[in-house]
Amino acid sequence: MILRFIIFFVLICNSLHSQENNVISEIIISGNEITKEDIIKRELIFKIDSSYSKIELENIIKLSQQNLKNLNLFNFIKIEKEEKNNLTTIYIKLIERWYIWPYPIFELADRNFNSWVDKKDFSRVNYGLFFNWENFRGKNQLLRIKSRFGFKEHYQILYNIPYLNDKKTFGIKTNIEYFRRKITFYNTTNNQLDYYSDSINNNYTSKDVHFSANFSLRKNIYATHNLNLSYFQTEIDKAITNLNEKYLNNDKSFGSYAKIEYLYTLDRRDYNKYPLKGHYLMIELSNHIPLASDVNHFEVIGKIEKHLTIQPRLHFGTSFKFKTSNADDIFYFAQKSLGFEDYVRGYEYYVIDNQKFIISKSILKWCLVKEKKFDINILKIKQFQKSFYSIYFSVFSDYGYTVNKFNDNQNDLSNTSLWGSGVSIDYLTYYDKLLRIEYSINHFGEKGVFLHISNPF
Repeated sequence: MILRFIIFFVLICNSLHSQENNVISEIIISGNEITKEDIIKRELIFKIDSSYSKIELENIIKLSQQNLKNLNLFNFIKIEKEEKNNLTTIYIKLIERWYIWPYPIFELADRNFNSWVDKKDFSRVNYGLFFNWENFRGKNQLLRIKSRFGFKEHYQILYNIPYLNDKKTFGIKTNIEYFRRKITFYNTTNNQLDYYSDSINNNYTSKDVHFSANFSLRKNIYATHNLNLSYFQTEIDKAITNLNEKYLNNDKSFGSYAKIEYLYTLDRRDYNKYPLKGHYLMIELSNHIPLASDVNHFEVIGKIEKHLTIQPRLHFGTSFKFKTSNADDIFYFAQKSLGFEDYVRGYEYYVIDNQKFIISKSILKWCLVKEKKFDINILKIKQFQKSFYSIYFSVFSDYGYTVNKFNDNQNDLSNTSLWGSGVSIDYLTYYDKLLRIEYSINHFGEKGVFLHISNPF
């Protein structure tokens, strides 16, 4: 009797479960005139013939839409579902971006806009031609050719193939770069870069070559493993060696080293260019191998981010990043100073040499204008006709600390706490364009208005 009751109960539960769940019978994708369907389906959490409850389906549709957004291939993404009995049809409607970008280069040569304005030197500009073919062959590949002249010459050929195999888990990226400068920074004094130029002969004072091959493994949507092999080479004017004997850590005018690097990333952010929710983890392990230069050290870089929505318009984000090394004496050419890729807000005018650092950033965002869509009818190319914008007001606070064991008291920002805080207005629009106008103050009490075009994290 009891056994019959159990069997009856199980059958009833299974029947109810099957009634509640919906089976995805079809996935219809439209708007992908260039992008291959398998590239799109690679980012979807749901599959045909899989069954989900209504709550589960709503959640995975939302996550799949975020994943497609983070491909940075589409201006607009809309996923809808049509239910009939227990069968569900998924409609994915896309508006693709413009992918071929041949355009002239005219850019400031300094680390940021404010540093350039401070010098007011119109010779410190770069110009040339830039060719970027995004979503090459419709497979999310990237082809880049760059010829840049001016203050810092830069020639580049890059080809990124994210998926080589049918399972779309293995990729490769190759990059060749050549830099040439007539004015080269060779040291840091008073937290500012020292420059050298051959004013008599007007010769190039530094020539750099960089080659890298990156192999990626992405078995699931959110986690990626990278193995990167790099070669760095520089040739400098002999005068630079005399001015800074630690530039190459030898008495020569030629230096080179190799680097083998492992990089792991876990990205669960809703939008990687301007996240409001989710988290991000990065760990980088690199070993520098001496060739013509006496560089032989191991380096670890780590970063973690967390973003959350407090209220519909109120968002909070925080991050922590560190760098450490087993060597104290890292020659100047291979050193990663604060003030370039990594910086503490409020210290944009400064460069801080280090062997180790920590940076913590926190931000509170209030959405002043939610995403507003509008048409630009005067533009005849459909990839530009539909746009959007949103505006955020932010309050932020940053902390940083660097370790420089070879500081000779010429740079007082090394080995000291760095505090920066302020407010900003962030303007976000299509093609991942972001304009930030910040007002910040540092621990010196120095105030300033700074212009940025990237995510502060």
